[in-house]
Amino acid sequence: MKILCIALGFLSLAAPASAMSIDTSTLTPTLSFPEPAPAPVTQSDSGLSK
Repeated sequence: MKILCIALGFLSLAAPASAMSIDTSTLTPTLSFPEPAPAPVTQSDSGLSK
């Protein structure tokens, strides 16, 4: 019983340290979106327009 109490004591001291050392930045990828393509330039009877 004494060993169990000592083991639980060490576990409670080590749990916060191990929880703080987890790096969560690799769990989700960084999203990047491409720039939208510019509107094509067309020519009509009245001249160039965008």
